[in-house]
Amino acid sequence: MRFVNQFDRAWHWERDRARIVWWFLIATVVAYVVQTVAWNAGGGRWLLRELALSRAGIRSGRIWQPFTYPFLHGGIGHLLMNMIALALLGPDVAQTLGRFRFAILYIGSGVLGGLGYVLIDRHPCLGASGAVFGVMAAFATLYPRRPMMLLLLPFFTLPAWAMVLGIMLLELLYLMQGFQGGVAHSAHLAGAVAGAVYARTVTHPAGGLGDAIREWWGGGRRRGASAADFDANGPAADDIDRILDKVAREGLDSLTRRERELLDTASRRLRGWER
Repeated sequence: MRFVNQFDRAWHWERDRARIVWWFLIATVVAYVVQTVAWNAGGGRWLLRELALSRAGIRSGRIWQPFTYPFLHGGIGHLLMNMIALALLGPDVAQTLGRFRFAILYIGSGVLGGLGYVLIDRHPCLGASGAVFGVMAAFATLYPRRPMMLLLLPFFTLPAWAMVLGIMLLELLYLMQGFQGGVAHSAHLAGAVAGAVYARTVTHPAGGLGDAIREWWGGGRRRGASAADFDANGPAADDIDRILDKVAREGLDSLTRRERELLDTASRRLRGWER
């Protein structure tokens, strides 16, 4: 059927857009290997001084630190947590935003998360958590009702918006109480805010931040109700064909939010993820 063939072509094209996620993941893992070798060779002090992020480093002119610190990590567990979250959430976000915009999201969230950290804390900071929290918040912004689970509690799920909001409130509570425990809560919060605002702004039809915030604040119920417009068997094949023709002509970024929801529903049902 033409519908299925077009869908498969569009799905593979979208999958290619997600390769940027794997490039970031591979680059971070390679950087950790280099970091470990250098650390064992006695270069740990140099790494922290030159590449980790700190208030003293920025003041001394090391303006590259906001860009380099996400590629350093404090241990294998720290690395794995960040990379697993990136691998789980990043591809969907990259498919919606595209490679270039995902790169801006990831790097920008890391940079702004780091700057948010140095405004509050003077100790060195390292790790991709700020960037990953930006991706997580972007995921919740783009797919607010998609089920999300915690890595440590795989049987506990909530809608993405509720899960991310709960995590952010917990981060804010820790920050206000001065509880650090080696965790850069301010970087997490700043990265998440940057990711959510960016994702919402670039996917809003008008492209305006003010309009995006107003729609986000007041339009959530209307967006949720749009699922009621689907018939019991899902979107009509003619509608999906029209949307896929538009993707082929103008690209995925040209789709409206309703068209994205229709395409996402058809995708999940055709591949057996929803019944």
